[in-house]
Amino acid sequence: MFEVEKPRRFHYQPRFYDPEKERWEALKKKYAMQQEAEAARQKASTEGEEEMDLEYFEQRVRTLDRRDREAAGRLTWRDLFRKRQMPTFRYQPRFSGEGVKESRQDEGETGEAIVEKYRPSRNAIKIRRRFDISDPDYMKPVSGGKIILYCFIVFLLVTVIIAL
Repeated sequence: MFEVEKPRRFHYQPRFYDPEKERWEALKKKYAMQQEAEAARQKASTEGEEEMDLEYFEQRVRTLDRRDREAAGRLTWRDLFRKRQMPTFRYQPRFSGEGVKESRQDEGETGEAIVEKYRPSRNAIKIRRRFDISDPDYMKPVSGGKIILYCFIVFLLVTVIIAL
């Protein structure tokens, strides 16, 4: 229908494009980034001393924790016979701000009332069940020393029975 040259080409010229304005904006952005980097460097130099102190204490805490873990990780012959305990969880809130403390003080009176309300009476009968999960000895594994001792006793009994 219409004469169109082949291969068909597409050429678009934007009406409101100004290459000079584009260059100026790029230059402004470049200098803004340089100024931000320089301001950050100045701020870091003033805060550098505080960070060095903080890094020192963080490193010190890490070394003390590592030393405690290594001391707890060493096994001796006494560890075979020690009584094992279930792990305990000590919760420490991450956000312990002043606002939280104030709200806890306000709730102190009602908190004590709630504790009194749900405290079990002294005359209550406690029924012991065979598998009581609240018992601290419930999930404790049998110590290695006991296992070895029981195996030795069983071995002696079996050899006595076979010898007769």
